[in-house]
Parts: sequence; C-alpha cells; structure tokens
Amino acid sequence: MSPVTPGTRVDPRHSGHAQLVVVRPPFGPPLRPGERPPATAHDPAAARAAVLFLSSVAAIRGEHAPAPLQHPGSPADRAELDVVHAAVWGPALRISDPALVEDGVLTGALEDEFHAWRKRCPDARIVAACERDFGAAYLKILVAVPGAPELRVEGFDELEIDGDWRATLRAAGFDPELLGGDDEFGDDAFLDHDGLLHALTGGALSVYADEERRESAFVVERTEEGEQEIREVWFS
Repeated sequence: MSPVTPGTRVDPRHSGHAQLVVVRPPFGPPLRPGERPPATAHDPAAARAAVLFLSSVAAIRGEHAPAPLQHPGSPADRAELDVVHAAVWGPALRISDPALVEDGVLTGALEDEFHAWRKRCPDARIVAACERDFGAAYLKILVAVPGAPELRVEGFDELEIDGDWRATLRAAGFDPELLGGDDEFGDDAFLDHDGLLHALTGGALSVYADEERRESAFVVERTEEGEQEIREVWFS
C-alpha cells in the first residue's frame, strides 16, 4: 500500500485528536476539580524518547523548540498527521498523536498503544483518549490504575462504561464524595468524563489560557502499521 502524499487534504468535515498520558510513581496529592496543576519543567529529551517508543513512529525527522502547551488541533492534511506533540513533566508524560485516533469500528491504534504502555510501565497510571467526528461523534477513554480493574468508556451517541469509575478513583487515592460524588461525576451514564481525566492525570490534559507548561513537537516518519492506520481513519 503506497503512502498518502503529504499534500493530500483531510476532508474538512472530519476532525479528531488522540492523547496518551502516563503518570509514574511517586504520585502527587489528588488534584480536585478546578484545581490547577503546578508548572513543572519540561524534559525535551525524555519526550523525544517517548515518541520513539510509539508503535506508529519509525523515526523522528524534525523537532521544534518547546512551546507553551496547547489543546491538540485536528490535522488539515497528510503532512500534519506526522506531527506528534509530547511533554514530560517530572513523572508525567503527555503525548498527542493523530495516528492514534480510532474510527470506533475497525481500527485499534489507541488501544494497542495503551496496552503497550501498560506492559512497559505496570506501576503507572495510564490514560488514553480519543475524540473523532466524521459526521458522527465518537469518544473512547481507557484508564489503567494500579489496584483497580481497567476502565473503558466508549460510544457514539451514548457512552458505555466497562468497569467501575468509583473503584478507579479510590485506587488512585480519591474519595469520589470529595470530588462532588454522583452529582458531579454523574451516575453510570458518566456525564463528566473531563472531570475524571483531570483528576487521574493530575491535570495533564487540561490547558489554560496563560499556560506556563511547555511541550515539544516532532515531525515523524511513520511505520507501515502507522501509515495503514492513518489511511484507514483519515482517508478511507
């Protein structure tokens, strides 16, 4: 299968992003909803090493100087699908990679990466999430916390939960009642997934207008597997 050429445009009706967060011990104190994480120095060398571990990445062709953390954007063309953002702040790693976006039907890049990092860092808290809108909105969240079963939240119009989010929070040192209990996080319909992600990642997925944290951007060469996932999700 030949690669999609760099200038090929993504259908403007298609959007999405995917992120992976790995937080190694020692874990900091629980971060409450609305509480901002402290600014911690970014380690570009560690971020580069983490990007090279991704199964979708064969090599790094270029690296941009660290810049203030931003919300992940949706790629406009094939070239932008080769840009991976990564930050390492102490024990926390955050990666944004459009090649990890899943279609909710056939592809499984995000899940494969999630399990690869679980195997690599069995004592870490690992969160993987992707959002996709190609005419129908799709969300997938995977959570691994030592001491609790894997948590999965997934769906198109309605989200389905596999696992116990309360048990996941308790294993991570949170009392769900202190975080607002059922009123804030919702019942099993799981209305406030953003609140859960903020808590479990120590704010790694939250971005602020006056952001002090920094991240690096890498232009990568894709593996054959990564190229196939990109073609199936973004150009099929």
